[in-house]
Amino acid sequence: MLEIFICDDNKSYRDKIKQIIENTILRESLDLHISICTDSPIELLKYVEDHTATGIYFLDVDLKSNMNGIKLGEKIRDLDPFGFIIFTTIHMEMSYLVFKYKVEAMDYVAKDEDDFKARVTSCLMKAYNIYTRENLSEGYIKVNEDSRIINIKLSDILFIETSSTPHKIRVHEENRQIEFYGNLKDMEQKLTSNFYRCHKSYIVNKNKIDEIDLKNNKIIMVNGEECFVSFRYKRGLIK
Repeated sequence: MLEIFICDDNKSYRDKIKQIIENTILRESLDLHISICTDSPIELLKYVEDHTATGIYFLDVDLKSNMNGIKLGEKIRDLDPFGFIIFTTIHMEMSYLVFKYKVEAMDYVAKDEDDFKARVTSCLMKAYNIYTRENLSEGYIKVNEDSRIINIKLSDILFIETSSTPHKIRVHEENRQIEFYGNLKDMEQKLTSNFYRCHKSYIVNKNKIDEIDLKNNKIIMVNGEECFVSFRYKRGLIK
């Protein structure tokens, strides 16, 4: 999932950008999530350092801090080389610094322009579409969850199970679960060879297995979650 980060020392503009993004996500049914909305460049950097995720970054240039937004962008670029960085500012004269620091920004949006909302929305949609287009060809599946269309990266899946809700299945990733209408038989057709039907109710990603408990017919995943393997499918799993 593509994460969104907002860093602006002005609460009014910070809230405005957040509201524009939330409305766009809802209106367009985008698989996006605002992870950080802060006035602290240190808080944002700490999160990016601790999480390996590609992001869309809306950064104020003048952060009233010992680190301006462009310097923050430079540090982010080192941590997230494929991220999308958009600078927002009233200081358009500072735009040359983007090239000085080699940030490779997607855009530079003036806060005091009448089309600010449209520019923020345009940047968000462009980044999302580029990310989706480039990554769908690199091992993604697309599912419908209620009113949202979600792109799930195959390598992030731990296992898939039938849900307690009739006609639904649940995908387990390390940090989230996604439930949607479907069945395991159809899902098998969309998966790569590292996925294995280990039980009538489970498909497991063999690359994410930490341990197989043959005595108790359980599979322990890399994050500690467990799923079951039936006697019928056990032999194929341990080949």
